[in-house]
Parts: sequence; C-alpha cells; structure tokens
Amino acid sequence: MIKYNISYIAKDGVRTLMGPAQGRYMKDTREEAKQCLKALMENSEEKLIEIYGPQSRGTFRVDEFDCWDHGDPKSIYIK
Repeated sequence: MIKYNISYIAKDGVRTLMGPAQGRYMKDTREEAKQCLKALMENSEEKLIEIYGPQSRGTFRVDEFDCWDHGDPKSIYIK
C-alpha cells in the first residue's frame, strides 16, 4: 500500500519521514500531503528549520512511502 507524507534531509544527510511513523499521520493522496506541506511552509518555515536543523532548509517535499496494510510506513527513509 502506498501512502504519502513530507520528507526532509536530516542532520545525518539522509532523506527521512518528517513526522511520526504511524499510519494515522500518513496521507492517502499526494495532493493531500502537498496541501499539508504548503500550509507548513506558509505558516512556519523558520520554525521547521529550528526544529529539523539548517541542513533541512529547502529540502522539504512530498514523497511516497510503502506502508503495511494498517497504514504504518515500512521504512522512514527515502532512497
């Protein structure tokens, strides 16, 4: 099952899921995830940089995640 959510480049240089790795936070469509990203960037981009580190600037994007049947992602990392 494919679900969508926001990823970013973490402090270790690896692209990873931005939020909790739980199905309830995953989005069913890419468009739904894009809307979440847009809202975050319009309202709190600088706060995101404070939380996720300076290396994350400009790296937030929507990615697809292979998920288990109950919705949790199988991995939080993007290749």
